[in-house]
Amino acid sequence: MVTRWTPFADVDRMFDEMDRMMTNRIGHNRGVSRNRGFRPAMDVYDAGEEIIVKALIPGARPEDLDISLEQMSLTIKGTLGYQVTEEQARQMTWYQREIGFTEWAETIQLPTPVDADGAEADFEHGILTLTLPKAEQARVKRIPVHSARELQSQN
Repeated sequence: MVTRWTPFADVDRMFDEMDRMMTNRIGHNRGVSRNRGFRPAMDVYDAGEEIIVKALIPGARPEDLDISLEQMSLTIKGTLGYQVTEEQARQMTWYQREIGFTEWAETIQLPTPVDADGAEADFEHGILTLTLPKAEQARVKRIPVHSARELQSQN
């Protein structure tokens, strides 16, 4: 019988076995470590006069977010989850713990210069929406084309 070797499945199986052995001793499983590399899913698009950035940040609160703009770099920082004090932890018996607490930061390069003074941020249902008006020099300007006859008739 031929069995196809799948290295990623074997590695995942190994981690699952390690989780099973360690969960009772440590009090949490690999779910906590998976959150360490949190990166919000993001959409960035041009809406004509502005750039829109949407970030999916479930479980965050507006006061947990810090947004900064430097030239064409947008940085969003935040925290997720919750922490317990050492005193609380001593009084708890964990049966499962996957939420944990993490601090994260994500920086993206914007496709065009924006007007930071006109920027707005809204947060609703776990989705952060940034509306960044394009800087005047980055906006599309239409240049009318005239024929030679039109120019002669204007003079």
